[in-house]
Amino acid sequence: MSSLQELDISATDKELIVQAYIHDASTQFRIVSTRASRFGEQRTGYLGDHFLLKFTVLVTNDDVVDGMLEIEAFAKALPKAIPSLARYLEETEAFSKEAKLFQELIPRLQKLGRFAPEPLFSAPSGELIVFRNLKLEGFRTLQNNDGLFDLVHLEQALRVLARMHAACWALEKQCAKSVTELYPTVLDENSWIAKDNYPRAKELENNIGTLLALVRHHEKNGKRRADLVENLPNCVRQIYELVKTSNVYRNVFSHADLWNNNVMFRYSEHGSPMDCLLVDFQLSRYVPPAYDFNMLLSLTMTSGYRRRHLSFLQGYYYQSLRMELTRHGMVIEDILTEEDFRVSCQLYRKAGAIDSFLINLITLLPKDALDDIFSSAEKYEHFSAESKTAVCLKAFDESLAYRTRMIDIIENIVDTFELQ
Repeated sequence: MSSLQELDISATDKELIVQAYIHDASTQFRIVSTRASRFGEQRTGYLGDHFLLKFTVLVTNDDVVDGMLEIEAFAKALPKAIPSLARYLEETEAFSKEAKLFQELIPRLQKLGRFAPEPLFSAPSGELIVFRNLKLEGFRTLQNNDGLFDLVHLEQALRVLARMHAACWALEKQCAKSVTELYPTVLDENSWIAKDNYPRAKELENNIGTLLALVRHHEKNGKRRADLVENLPNCVRQIYELVKTSNVYRNVFSHADLWNNNVMFRYSEHGSPMDCLLVDFQLSRYVPPAYDFNMLLSLTMTSGYRRRHLSFLQGYYYQSLRMELTRHGMVIEDILTEEDFRVSCQLYRKAGAIDSFLINLITLLPKDALDDIFSSAEKYEHFSAESKTAVCLKAFDESLAYRTRMIDIIENIVDTFELQ
């Protein structure tokens, strides 16, 4: 099956995509050809299939050719070739959630500060979303294999978080309503819901089992090993409470999936990052800004590096948020004092530590292991149901990079929950 057939785009859909790309409803055009190909040799994400969509378009004026356009867009589709993954995404409403966000809330926020790609089309089914291709603007993910950011990249990532969070509060001020009142249900929790037979609840228990297997495999001190095996499961299960909208701190539109592949940078001619955008909003929620802050740092820094720079980065984010709110005519202290932000960071440090394990457990696996997992429906289903622990233990033994990061991540959970 060709990539174009996989996407199942109708002629009307193509017209809508091109019209949105051109941005001028009066422009007449005719689509000459459409081509689709896989976006890169390796997967760029794990909650969907990604394609490069190319159109050759004749621009006309009263049937007279004015010129030709070559349009290139990024398409994100439900991975139907892996039925169990597609079913998982449907049951967790990940695709439909992102489609709704890009149809409703995100465009309004982006008018107040850009933080995401521009959507061109969403299928009514929610199974396909098409965006402008950020790579054409020079945006790309950080090209390293360890998923770690240095300070200059973290500063850009924190600036875009501040831009997004400030846009949320500015919209709420304009409308005198919260975004959850403006768009009920669109930010309902779909990631960690403690409900029987919910896919991610089962996944959480599966991941806890893998965590305990890694601890039993690595920890040599018998008493410490037994204590960790007894106490770690309930520490991880605290994520169910930590993802809930706060009754104490001011909440904000939260990305909530800030691993390195979801953060894209644009670089200067000297190679320094000078701008940043976020992608993949399938798990967004409404929580205090400290959630995103801690998640970003926990997923993209080692614990030692994070400890050394935590106070500086807290201050950098807060001052970035201050500048963004000032641009909107708002005073940050009326919303969130710096002291309250730092106190809330201590609370959501737990969420960051848990998320770092739950996400990096898979995303940090060696590329050949990940490619094998997603190479067929059978292999993915076997991995998600039975072989995850074995695959992760194998990577732990054979990959020094994976082992080093996972030990650091586990010890960070131990330290954060004071299990020493």
